[in-house]
Amino acid sequence: MSSALAQKFWGTLWSIGSISRIGQRVNHMSHHVDIVASEEQRIYDEPYVIFQNWLVAAQEQAPQVRPRLACMATVDKAGEPVTRLTSIEEVSANGITFFTTLGSRQAGEISANPHVSLHFNWAPLMRSVRIAGSAHQLTEEQALDQFRRYPRHVQMCITHGPRYAAAEWQSRSGFFSRVVQRLNDWLGKTPEEIPMPPNWGGYILTPSLFEFGMLSGEKANRTRVRFRRCLEMPRGTRVGSVQAERQDWVYDSCEEN
Repeated sequence: MSSALAQKFWGTLWSIGSISRIGQRVNHMSHHVDIVASEEQRIYDEPYVIFQNWLVAAQEQAPQVRPRLACMATVDKAGEPVTRLTSIEEVSANGITFFTTLGSRQAGEISANPHVSLHFNWAPLMRSVRIAGSAHQLTEEQALDQFRRYPRHVQMCITHGPRYAAAEWQSRSGFFSRVVQRLNDWLGKTPEEIPMPPNWGGYILTPSLFEFGMLSGEKANRTRVRFRRCLEMPRGTRVGSVQAERQDWVYDSCEEN
């Protein structure tokens, strides 16, 4: 990574409050890059934290593009790629979760071939992120926990379909329904719990690759930085103080005109 490119990329991450520990290693590659962390601006260990902060920035600055909506690619039985739009839920050190109908084509393709990728395109911010890895099904308890977090009308949509949920929502928005709802609230009565459908569940994507893309400058130059898990070096040996498996990453970058 050239010094100019390193300064440009890490400066961009710094400006949104997320930077990786990998930035410290840039110092060994270029004496011109000097990254100093303050108590308010932590140095993070993993690329998923960069993604978290980019996602937050997209939700705040461009909510109209639905930043959590990604183009997911799977592989069918014939080996052909298949894409569809998928909304993600949680982003953590463990991975990225998403939910679907377990009998769907998407679920079947993941069961047959767990290698999937997600692509996020946030055009107003001139940023994109590609994440690839393996997806595995969550437990029923984990799926139920997420189901209970959804608003009631979303639960109705998952359980009975969008048309029923829309009709239910309209019926509850009437004057009489609002009076009944207020009376139930006053009496301390809670609405009947909506059961989670038995064929609904979730998956967690364990990333092996993060690729961050940015457009900048008058000529819209594209800067790409890619983080990949190191599969050859024993875990924890890259940095003496690092023992967690998820913190061993290698990276490369380029700038395209």
